[in-house]
Amino acid sequence: MNKDERKLEELTEELLHLNSEAESYYLNQVRKEGYEPDFFGVVKPFADRVKIVSDEWKPLAEQFVLNVKPSHLYPIQIGHTHDNLEVVAIKSFYPKTGLKKQIETFKSVAFVLHQLRDELKAFQEEVE
Repeated sequence: MNKDERKLEELTEELLHLNSEAESYYLNQVRKEGYEPDFFGVVKPFADRVKIVSDEWKPLAEQFVLNVKPSHLYPIQIGHTHDNLEVVAIKSFYPKTGLKKQIETFKSVAFVLHQLRDELKAFQEEVE
């Protein structure tokens, strides 16, 4: 595994964790009666973390998909996932965010990240 693939694997795992963390927070905190978002204490630090990781992840993921050409993963999905991570990072902290749409966004992000992780593992096994 080369340096970029190792970094891509690490960033993908981190984004899976951040997506899961946002989903848990949204379902267990934000949906409670009387919840008020703490923009500077919670929302902005989390959104900044997601942005840093997803901005580093996107070009590596796009390059991997372009080079390896996995059968069920396309460059456009990487771009959409990058955009959806921004939605997850911010809207997960606001009670007015619709439950159904937010759950679908979490699922969509997780699906692509799992697909990428699986393709990375398959590619690594193929190369070894």
